[in-house]
Amino acid sequence: MRTGRIATTVSGALVMAAAAWSAAQDTRPASGPATAPTTASAASVAERIEPFLKVIQESDDYREVMGAHARATAIDRMNVAVHKAYMRRMLRMGLPQIAFYPAQILTRLGVEDGTAWGVVGYHYGKRGDLVEAFTATMRAVELTPDDPSILHNAGQLAAWYEEDPSLPRVPDSTRRQLARMRGRLEKNAIFARAHKEVAEAYRKRGQAARQIADQIAAAEDAVESSRLRAVAVDRELRRLNAEIDDRNDEIDKLWRELRQYYGPRTVRDPNGNIIVLPPRDPERRRQLYDRISEGEKEVSALREQVRQGRRDGEAVLGELARYQKELKRLQEQAEVPVPRSQRDFRWDPPAVEGVVTDELDALPALPPAAKTNVPVDPEQEADKRLELAKLYLRNEMSDKAVDILLEITREFPETRAGKQAKVLLAALRPSP
Repeated sequence: MRTGRIATTVSGALVMAAAAWSAAQDTRPASGPATAPTTASAASVAERIEPFLKVIQESDDYREVMGAHARATAIDRMNVAVHKAYMRRMLRMGLPQIAFYPAQILTRLGVEDGTAWGVVGYHYGKRGDLVEAFTATMRAVELTPDDPSILHNAGQLAAWYEEDPSLPRVPDSTRRQLARMRGRLEKNAIFARAHKEVAEAYRKRGQAARQIADQIAAAEDAVESSRLRAVAVDRELRRLNAEIDDRNDEIDKLWRELRQYYGPRTVRDPNGNIIVLPPRDPERRRQLYDRISEGEKEVSALREQVRQGRRDGEAVLGELARYQKELKRLQEQAEVPVPRSQRDFRWDPPAVEGVVTDELDALPALPPAAKTNVPVDPEQEADKRLELAKLYLRNEMSDKAVDILLEITREFPETRAGKQAKVLLAALRPSP
């Protein structure tokens, strides 16, 4: 092999090969849509997908099932049979959240599959999006009226729609669906039991809400009553203190009168000696003393009332604080949101062939896979190797590229990549 010559003509060979490959493939007739698949190509796609479909339907290793689904959808991203098989296999394996992806694709493609709609409803129900869950589940029960899981989920969602005080807004078309099916559904024991359980849960919650509302009203009344008593005690203490001040002012005036007019008097005789004279008007003096004594007793009594009023005020304020604390607790309790989907609902994944498999909490532990049982698609494998050969060519490593191209033409001669490898080899290894 003349390596030097090959290395210097790599870029030109790639251009020539690409042109030759395009010319060889452009065999479509001039008329007709360019994107319309032929019957032969559709059959070819089905043949390529068939081995992966078999793995999806039969393997017990979720890793193999996922790998087969990935390879099959790489061939045909919207293949209904592949997505249906994958969805059902994931349901049987207890992995409905993984089944949500193919189920969503099927519903978007307009496939009339009740199980797919049931998976979508289950997914949104678990997430707490009950409007979406209601819409999808009503569609599912219309298409698959005998699935026990879908009937159960539909029963509890119908009860939610009827009993939730927030008046959930759902599409009119879904409401009409429920109305059309209502008579038949009410005769079904599974639907009726789920409906009854959730409806009773909502009624009990309504009773509890009304009970706590009554307790809040009673607590508010108690707080207001205590507040009014506290205000009354404060008003009474202010009145008593004002009266005490008035009585003390009166007693001070009596003392001043007593000392000024009716107390002992002193005078000086002609020789300058001080002479003490008896008080004037002893009767008036005695009256003043009596009034002062009586006033001081009244002040003492008033002060005792003030002390008792303060004790009463402290008790009322303590009671008011307790009532306010209880009111706050009740208000906080009433405001705490409780997730409906966790408390009132039990979500069941759709059945497959009459069997309902509970959702696993986590992916099951499996031993390391020594060798995968997922088949290899010739077209995909050949394309992958061809891309590697082109990478070697772009990096001036033509010897390795030629080896890979020979391998492709030997192992995958009928594939698109195999045919392109032949063209590339012809450009890279021209006849002498």
